[in-house]
Amino acid sequence: MILAICLVASSYTAITVYKQKSMYRASASLIFTNKSPIKLDRFEESQSAGSDPQFIQTQYRVLTSRSLAEKVFDEPGIKNDLYFKNMKDPIGQIQRSISVDAGKSSTIIMVNVESENAELAARIANTVVNVYIKYTFEVRNQATKEGIAWLENQLKGIKSEIEKSEKALSAYVQKNKLITQDDVNTTKNSLENLKTAQQELSSEYVELSRRYKSKHPRIIANRARLEEVNKRINLEKEAYFILNSKMVEYNLLKQDIDSNKNLYSSLLIKAKETDIVEKLETSIVRTLDVAVPPRDPFKPKRTEAIITAIMLSLLGGVGLAFFLEYLDSGLRTAEEVSSFVDLPFLGYIPTYEVTTASDKDRSLVSFTSPKAVILESFRALRTSVLFSSPEDKPLKTILVTSSVPGEGKSFISTNLAIMFVHINERVIIVDVDMRKPKLYKSFSASLNPGLSTFLTGNVSLDSIIKPSIIPRLSLITSGTIPPNATELLTSSKMNALLEELRGKFDRVILDSPPILVAADAQLLASKADGTIMVVKGAKTKLDQVLSAKKKLLESKGKVMGVVINNLAPEKRDSYYYYHYYHYEESVKGAKPLTQK
Repeated sequence: MILAICLVASSYTAITVYKQKSMYRASASLIFTNKSPIKLDRFEESQSAGSDPQFIQTQYRVLTSRSLAEKVFDEPGIKNDLYFKNMKDPIGQIQRSISVDAGKSSTIIMVNVESENAELAARIANTVVNVYIKYTFEVRNQATKEGIAWLENQLKGIKSEIEKSEKALSAYVQKNKLITQDDVNTTKNSLENLKTAQQELSSEYVELSRRYKSKHPRIIANRARLEEVNKRINLEKEAYFILNSKMVEYNLLKQDIDSNKNLYSSLLIKAKETDIVEKLETSIVRTLDVAVPPRDPFKPKRTEAIITAIMLSLLGGVGLAFFLEYLDSGLRTAEEVSSFVDLPFLGYIPTYEVTTASDKDRSLVSFTSPKAVILESFRALRTSVLFSSPEDKPLKTILVTSSVPGEGKSFISTNLAIMFVHINERVIIVDVDMRKPKLYKSFSASLNPGLSTFLTGNVSLDSIIKPSIIPRLSLITSGTIPPNATELLTSSKMNALLEELRGKFDRVILDSPPILVAADAQLLASKADGTIMVVKGAKTKLDQVLSAKKKLLESKGKVMGVVINNLAPEKRDSYYYYHYYHYEESVKGAKPLTQK
């Protein structure tokens, strides 16, 4: 089974992979850089996008987009290739063949192309890289042109604002008769001088008041000068406040002009930088490695696939074999009988299937087919039974039973009886299965009178012993199926019957019902000299055999051993049995039994 699974799996895999078309993969690589050849702020800001993971992911989408595939297909080296001549959707085919992945670092992109043609795969990969770089130039130039247009528009607006502000300042100066900031400073200095004079006169007045009375000429003169200074101070203050308020408005207008000029100057610098960037043939991406035509196909990896299939099928086959072995508790060999059942092994009876034979001929194969290969197995069974008999107490009464129905105990009973006839023994076979009798059909005998008739006391023993078509082999059928078969088999009359049969025949074969179906076999085992347990090869479960063995041992009967029935032999065994049989017959000069 393991070899079959391995052969089927590997063969199927080999056929499948060799039916598949060879696909070749060519790879080219792109690298993004954030270094500028010149020191321009705007340029360096645009270059820094090359190290942004989100930007790289966006480029993945661009490289595998249908729009880029259309540009690739429009290239003469691709569009004119015979591979795409009769293809319904060549652009879709190109798009599906392109895949991208990260290279050695976050700024490297591997562009992979798969195709049935190795040279075409490399050509498409290189074309994708070239078209993509050209696309980045176009996108950059477009953005630069839009930036320049926006800057020029802004410069025009700011320049207009500067002109308006200067006109407003000029009109304000003329209206308010302002010359310079010095006028304000002069007024401020004059006011401060007057305040100084005021303080001096006030100090002088205090000093004079200590010496003179209020009407003294010097005090009067001092007071008059102080009043004059105070008047001038008030006038200067009013003039200063008026002038200062005008200068505040002036400064605001002047500041507006300066701000617009600074903004204009900055935008003018940016505009010149952008114009330079537009004229530079530079990009944030370049080709790192070009694609070359691959020598070996990328897929299918035929050798690897077949090796993998062999390995997996071997593992699966071994696993399945162990699993089936675990589930299968049927007995097949003498070693299994010895190891698991711990009973002597009496022999194998191979499967006997002859489509032209009737049921009767198959059940009496040892008589109807004297040259059948299976007879050697029955001879071996007979030998095992003979060797099981002690010299001082031969096993004259042999009970043949099984664990469950359908194991072939009646087939074994009948042909084992015939085998004893072959060595000139007088044999009687008794059908003690009064629940589902079969022997009367095999021998074409009447069911009544039989064993049940005798045990109920209606007939004599001689009247139920029936001769068969086989010399020296007699038969007792089961008789009418009674309602109390177990009670009849345990009666003293049954013991007397067996004792009388031992005296009349050399061998008494009892064909009993299965031991796990009825207690009859367990009861009869204690009465028989030995019990043979029939097991259907590879079918009867081990737990059933062990249960049957337990019941037989509980009955205190002698278990002679186990016969494995209906086991298909190897061809070499059949060959051996067939020729061994004819050799044995030719040496011994034995003659097969014939009908009366």
